[in-house]
Amino acid sequence: MTSKPGQPDAMNRRGLGDKKIAEVNNQRGPQPGDRVREPLVFGRETIESIVVAFAMALLFRAFEAEAFVIPTGSMAPTLMGRHKDLVCDACGMDYRVGCSAEEDDQSQGLRMELSRLEQEVTRLRSIVDSSQSSPREQDDAQRRLADLEREGGPIAQRRSRLDSKLVAGGICPNCGLPVEFLEEQGEGLAYNPRYPSFNGDRILVNKVAYDFSEPDRWDVVVFRYPEDAKVNYIKRLIGLPGETVSIAAGDIWTSRKGAAPRIARKPDDKLVAMLQCVHDADHIPKKLIESGWPRAWSDWALSKDRKRWQVDDSGRSYTVECKSGQTATMRFRHMVPTAEQWQRVYDGKPMNGEAKPSLITDFQPYNALPSRPHWVSDLALETVVTSHAKTGQITLELIEAGEAHRCIFDFSNGEVAVVRAGQLPSDASAVSSSVKGEGTWTILFANIDDQLSLFINGNKIDIGSLGDFEQDIRDAVGSTPVETLIKPGNAMCSDMSPVGIISSGAHVTVEGMRVLRDVYYLTTVLGVRLGEFYEKDRLDFPLEQGQFFMLGDNSAASKDSRLWMDGHHVDRHLLIGEAMVVFWPHAVPASWAFPLKIGRFELRLPSWPNFARMRKVR
Repeated sequence: MTSKPGQPDAMNRRGLGDKKIAEVNNQRGPQPGDRVREPLVFGRETIESIVVAFAMALLFRAFEAEAFVIPTGSMAPTLMGRHKDLVCDACGMDYRVGCSAEEDDQSQGLRMELSRLEQEVTRLRSIVDSSQSSPREQDDAQRRLADLEREGGPIAQRRSRLDSKLVAGGICPNCGLPVEFLEEQGEGLAYNPRYPSFNGDRILVNKVAYDFSEPDRWDVVVFRYPEDAKVNYIKRLIGLPGETVSIAAGDIWTSRKGAAPRIARKPDDKLVAMLQCVHDADHIPKKLIESGWPRAWSDWALSKDRKRWQVDDSGRSYTVECKSGQTATMRFRHMVPTAEQWQRVYDGKPMNGEAKPSLITDFQPYNALPSRPHWVSDLALETVVTSHAKTGQITLELIEAGEAHRCIFDFSNGEVAVVRAGQLPSDASAVSSSVKGEGTWTILFANIDDQLSLFINGNKIDIGSLGDFEQDIRDAVGSTPVETLIKPGNAMCSDMSPVGIISSGAHVTVEGMRVLRDVYYLTTVLGVRLGEFYEKDRLDFPLEQGQFFMLGDNSAASKDSRLWMDGHHVDRHLLIGEAMVVFWPHAVPASWAFPLKIGRFELRLPSWPNFARMRKVR
């Protein structure tokens, strides 16, 4: 969870070779009539330029910006520590699994110890095999060798501890397919070369950001760890000076001077950037579907519906043509097979009737060690909607604790109405939008932080306070999901089928459906015994002036303000700066790259810059 200054690439330090310099000097050396002012004057300007540039770089690093390497996954998926990049063999979904433990301080210490013991073994063998060694020296060396190499001995112990640092496998967040990374190699375990490990993101930090302005909530901040100021941490700034920060029901609440806590809402750019994908309809596990496993999206066949959604492109898109007065409903159910069920699929056994819907939880594929799941009620739906006619309506629906929030688009006039749970559509106000007549739009409808939000083609639609439904923190703590298992045809609202799309008199196609969830902050605290943790319903952290509260986006794997032993805050003077951009994610190996073994790890050459993941940090 600590951050280290980034190291300049060796390629950037490479200058002209001696041969090239000689060629340049031969092209323009001293000529007859030249005035020689001092030895080595030729090239002095170049040397001075290099010195000045180097000095300027040091000044820039010291006062303006600095590069840092992300070593751990406490901020995943916003920022990646050391990790493995994976593409699911079943559905093609790309995801990442953290493996920071491979290269942490403990692992490096174990490797140094193992190297020292292996060198000692080499020295002892030379003594045993040498004719110049005395019988006593040979006996002593033989006994020491036997002790070092025995089962459960010093070498075996260190190899076993290093093996335990390796990540055994991962799970696709979209279809649940497990993947194993390790294979037996010699006397221990090693990674399958298909799954190389990559270093963490390299970020640029603005070190003067807070010299001229105050930090904002939700900023990603680099700071000195309060318990060891020589170590740098990177987290998201959650709490501001003078307020009390509360964590409850996965959300952040704040209050001042004894007032009731109010939920802290993210700015639009942060809200969208922090959403995490639960299901992507573009990634279909073909073998699973062929075995009889139902699709996540299906026509719901309500009794009032007179039309049925038709599956296109193997389930990546759905189309329905409703006449005036006709409706059609489809719903999403979160049905992810277990590892045992996937094994049955690959064994060729039918899976009809095996699928059981489950709640959407805070499952994080980045974490190699699973944690206790928590129901996540803050969801969003992103989809591409195509209207083939100038009339009709389409409704997007999000279920929370058994109640429905709806967003209703009217193609005839371009109006959109956002209807909160418990509110009648006739009581909801409508605003104008670009979703009118025939056309195609990318729509994001979100229920995040007790607020409904709407984005069309990436632009936020201002619906004012229409989507606000702030609840009391005590009600949020007591909120529970409706876990009734409902089947198509049942009109009941259940969190087991938390997303829906309804066509009313419209001829529409929906595709690219993505179900997303918000970050879920855990209420984890330290226990009495060393290494003991437990969860509470609610945590409250009062802050004084000049104090800030920090949390990691990957709450289950973040040592942050909740878990520090010497206080839960970061003082103002410990802030280093704001994370600006990921300027160098790990390189992408070419498809024909060859592995280069370095110790226990592999580097694949050649590799190309990963431009797709160079981004602003939000």
